[in-house]
Amino acid sequence: MRRRLTFQRSRRTKTEPSTESRSRVSLLPIALFLLCADPAQLTSGYAPDQGFFLGSPDGNYKLRIGFVGGYKIEPDYSKGSFQDRNEFFVLRPFMEGYVFKPWIRFNTTLDLVGNPPFLLSAYVELRPIRAFGLRAGLQSTPFSRHKAFHPQEILFPDWAVTAEYFWSGHDKGATVISLTDAEKVEGYLGIYSGTPLRQFTAVSGNYVVLARLTVSPLGPVGGTEYPYISQSPAPFRFSFTVQGYYGKITSGTENFDANSFQFTFVPNMNPTKKGTTGADLFLQGSRFVVFGEGYFQRIEPSDGSARYDAAGVWGQVGVLVVPRWVDVAVRGNWIDPSTSLTNVRTLIGEAQVAYYIHAPILVLKLRYGLADQQSPGVAALGPVVLPIEPGRSQVLTLQLNLAY
Repeated sequence: MRRRLTFQRSRRTKTEPSTESRSRVSLLPIALFLLCADPAQLTSGYAPDQGFFLGSPDGNYKLRIGFVGGYKIEPDYSKGSFQDRNEFFVLRPFMEGYVFKPWIRFNTTLDLVGNPPFLLSAYVELRPIRAFGLRAGLQSTPFSRHKAFHPQEILFPDWAVTAEYFWSGHDKGATVISLTDAEKVEGYLGIYSGTPLRQFTAVSGNYVVLARLTVSPLGPVGGTEYPYISQSPAPFRFSFTVQGYYGKITSGTENFDANSFQFTFVPNMNPTKKGTTGADLFLQGSRFVVFGEGYFQRIEPSDGSARYDAAGVWGQVGVLVVPRWVDVAVRGNWIDPSTSLTNVRTLIGEAQVAYYIHAPILVLKLRYGLADQQSPGVAALGPVVLPIEPGRSQVLTLQLNLAY
């Protein structure tokens, strides 16, 4: 693999010709070494599959510094007028790597889009063997394979609304991870505090228990939702998942304390109990990908009202039209936030074209979306939370994804 190297020459005066001559000679073996070296053997620098990193010569310590950003122009037409939209999808600097041994890993990620910025993840993962690992700390819970993909790895500019609605979220706790040698079976078992993302103190009595099993009979599917780009040529593979979680979760509000200049979390008195099951299907080929998930959820509201059920499904299809460069895709979402109520249905349809300038580092996406959210009114809804604002809305998104 060819690499371009740029050396910055230090300034000198006319009285230092011998120094420049010696510098050229001394840089020559270094340049030859970097041109010929395997990125896995370098102790610092940049490699396409590793990003920017610093490492020890013995290979037992490594620090990876990176950033994921989504910059967008997104006019939203709703309720007869254009609405304000966030100009950023994500802005996430992160640090990850390993210490003492390659199987003692860590990750710390910030999210700069929120106000104020907040800690998105901070965990340590012990993975002595491929078949067993333990991740402890603040992390993205593994319910919903779609939500497990990083922002630069998903097909559309953002995650599906249905997956966001039923997802178990970021939480503090521990996850046991198991992966077979052939990567045909993935297993996850987790227990978490059931506490909102920005609240670092676990609310007493809360918990979430979670399990997920993913099976890929022909071998692992792609590491992104566009494998015909990232794995070109992508082999034919299919994969499916069964999963579920149950927990007692406390919602609440954040208040700004002008004296301490901090946001304080005030929990609701009655936690909500949720039980959710789900399944997915991932199908890929050399020029196409099909991916979708379905969910069923039972909610016991915190205000003492009767429990109710919710259901939802989403799916997407991507087709490669210009090898290695351009694909087109469609995605649909359907949600029934409460099977006990009428006129609460959510429908969302999206279509996009994407230009993979240098996937997954630099990708340009153009998406059009149409959404319709029914509502019987605030009084009739009670504790039911709608996925999006009531009414019909349209959105046009031009987004540039940057990741390194």
